[in-house]
Amino acid sequence: MHFKPLFYSLLTLAALAAGLFAATLEPARRVDAWTSDLWHVLAGKRAEPSRVAVALLDDEALAAEPDRPLVFWGPLYAKVLARIREAGAVAVGMDIQPALSPVTWMDLIGADSSRDFDRDFMLELARGKVILAASVSTESGEPSFSLPATDYLLALPGHEADLGLTNVPLDRDGVVRRFAPALYSEGEPRLSFAAALARRADPKAPGLVDIDAQTALVPRPIAFAGPPGTFAHISFARLLAPDAANDPEVKALAGKVVILGIDIHGAHDRLASPYSLPVFGAPKEFMPGPEIHANIVEALLTGRGLAPIGRLGAAAAWLPFLALCALACAKLGPGRSALATAGCAVASFGLGYGLFRYGWLMPMAGCDFGLTLTWAGANAVRLTRGEREKAHIRHAFGKYVSDAAIDGILASGKPPAPGGSLATVTILFSDIRNFTTLSEKLGPQEVVELLNAYFSKVCDIILEHGGMIDKFIGDAVMAVFGAPLADPAHARQALATALGMVAASNDFQGWMQKRFPHLGDWTFRIGVGLHSGPAVVGNIGSRQRLDFTVIGDTVNTASRLEGFTKEMGCPVVASQTVVDLAGVGVLTGRREQAHVKGKSEPVPALEILGLADQ
Repeated sequence: MHFKPLFYSLLTLAALAAGLFAATLEPARRVDAWTSDLWHVLAGKRAEPSRVAVALLDDEALAAEPDRPLVFWGPLYAKVLARIREAGAVAVGMDIQPALSPVTWMDLIGADSSRDFDRDFMLELARGKVILAASVSTESGEPSFSLPATDYLLALPGHEADLGLTNVPLDRDGVVRRFAPALYSEGEPRLSFAAALARRADPKAPGLVDIDAQTALVPRPIAFAGPPGTFAHISFARLLAPDAANDPEVKALAGKVVILGIDIHGAHDRLASPYSLPVFGAPKEFMPGPEIHANIVEALLTGRGLAPIGRLGAAAAWLPFLALCALACAKLGPGRSALATAGCAVASFGLGYGLFRYGWLMPMAGCDFGLTLTWAGANAVRLTRGEREKAHIRHAFGKYVSDAAIDGILASGKPPAPGGSLATVTILFSDIRNFTTLSEKLGPQEVVELLNAYFSKVCDIILEHGGMIDKFIGDAVMAVFGAPLADPAHARQALATALGMVAASNDFQGWMQKRFPHLGDWTFRIGVGLHSGPAVVGNIGSRQRLDFTVIGDTVNTASRLEGFTKEMGCPVVASQTVVDLAGVGVLTGRREQAHVKGKSEPVPALEILGLADQ
């Protein structure tokens, strides 16, 4: 299929527009989410956390206090907070929501207890470095604000201002990929746990600069630092140890934001993250909730983000791949262009991955859809145009060459081009001896009937040997061998045709005697001349009428040799060139020099008697 810049340019632009539209649909969003997850898995750990650490109430810490229910961990929380404060942490976020204080619980059961049971814990809260967790529930259909116990809430200097909502939006597949700096609760926006903690640590943090009342409510991708375990976990057991102040891991908390959380056996505070994508049969790995918040806070404090590329940026990124795909489809067949299309998809995936490493998310589903559409559109047109070209070739050559030759032309993928081209061919001319006298003995309709019967026989022989019937000139016929489909045995095939035509003319004698008995003992004879050489082959004529034909000195010489058969008195005469090209087994008789008009040197003319099998 010829390259048409306008068509392929329009196809590329149409595929681009279709891809941009498809990218807005839910199936494409799911594909993009999966692609993003794969990039996360391939990238692994992307940054070393420097501003945030995680401290967990884990199985080790719980084993050290086997008889203490979590509701009575207030004094131990106080010690943990004190050790963290003494280590020099800038802020602490408690991703632990103590919904009931022990004092309130003991009051409910009428137990004799000290009102000072959680005094140290509340004093630590009162120091103003702690953000407590709250949450919003919509299970009942109406937003419900879940707060820490009143005793703890009142201990906070800013009360509800020192709370942060721990809710993170889940995508439809249950994966945490985004967060919103603020969420609506009880009709007003409230800061998320991570945003409140980052603001407490550094109100001018780079990740907080562009957050306003409008953008705070819009979920954005989480710039994860790495897979689960990227943030070092320090156990409460180490913070509660007598020599905790000298512990290097505790000292490493200086200048950091510390997030406290619970990660014990049977707890369900683990969520699917982009790193949960199972690759190569690996099991899903879920991320503790405190570490998800740690990733968000780290990104806010360092300014490291993950920004989706807009529609304009996506279009600019996709366009080179779509254009390259269109070019490949124009130059290559369906199979090879499919491989090229797949290569463009892989290359675009590589670009997307590279941009991801630099903090940009490029949508991929729309690009892949556009590539598929480009390939399908180009090859659909190719198929339609190809069928039209095949029909045109069959119409143009069907009456002049054999079906096998047409199939060969189509199979070659190189149909005869417009205009002409030089080719080495063998030309055959044949006419009926004494036809003028014969036509005088027959009526006009009888002449036509005789010619049609004769031409039907000889044309079958020409086509059988791969020749092309070029034209009929009265009682003469011109045939070409070696065009339009190249044939290295064109000379031998032409000789076999000439001998077959002579044999057919002998058989035709019986038909004439039966059909035209008044001719008496009339002998039907033909003469055949052949010559091989270069000739111009192609569509030749005027704008009003073009014929696929052959012209050149080779044609003139073959015509003269056909006339020379009368002088030599033999039915088939061929030039020495034909005999040489035909190879071994050509049986020849007399040899004479034919003086051809327009040639200074005579042409060696040989009588052809037969053709032996090779």
